[in-house]
Amino acid sequence: MTKRTSIVAILLLLVVLIGGWYFFANRGPSFAYTVIESGDRQHKEETDFYTIQINYPNKTPLATRGGWGAESRAQKEIDAVVQEQIDAFKELADGNLSDEEKARLTGDNLKYSLNIGYRPYSSGEYVSYEFDIFMDTGGAHPNNFFKTLVLDLGGHPQKLGDLFEDGSYLERIADIASMQVREQLTQRAGADAASSLVAEGLAAQEENFENFVVDSDRIRIFIPPYQAAAYAAGSFEVQIPLIDIRDILKPTVR
Repeated sequence: MTKRTSIVAILLLLVVLIGGWYFFANRGPSFAYTVIESGDRQHKEETDFYTIQINYPNKTPLATRGGWGAESRAQKEIDAVVQEQIDAFKELADGNLSDEEKARLTGDNLKYSLNIGYRPYSSGEYVSYEFDIFMDTGGAHPNNFFKTLVLDLGGHPQKLGDLFEDGSYLERIADIASMQVREQLTQRAGADAASSLVAEGLAAQEENFENFVVDSDRIRIFIPPYQAAAYAAGSFEVQIPLIDIRDILKPTVR
């Protein structure tokens, strides 16, 4: 084999390897979807006993702000959120679908359902998504809850703690959240209702505040029904201006 032939062979091999890597790195989710008129991706399923309808982003601002690598990583994270909710719903649905329950659903012309929409948020250093999830699997009432995804400009997911200098932030966040949730509950149900707050749901623990987004000049934290108060009280949204916690934020967030 001549030196020129060897070089050509090596170049062809590199092309094949790079092409293979790009294909596997950018494969879509394992579930089927279509791109609808609004530009979102949409996943729909229907069986005799349940329906699924999910709208989620087909493209993020990172396509222009962070480059194709950041966009690819972002889409993988979004797909993972969607897949996680589909799997959780199907597991619950299948577990509840006894023959008696199937007969009830058929007789009442009902179906279990999973519906997910989303809202985008953006700031200088982050792109965030809040997914609104509605799930009905035959319980006393449907469940409404949140799932959020915060991405840096490289498309990497961020936890709330990643925004702060050290772990002391949890006490500050918990104090602010408790005050705002108490005020919201009082406005909805009167001063006496504030005594029914579930303290554990607003304690200084990461999992209590994991559903957050960075929205321009503030952090928004979403508290689902049941976490801090009775289901009838609904959900709560805590808003914390970055300037109010500037002293404990990382320099890139301030």
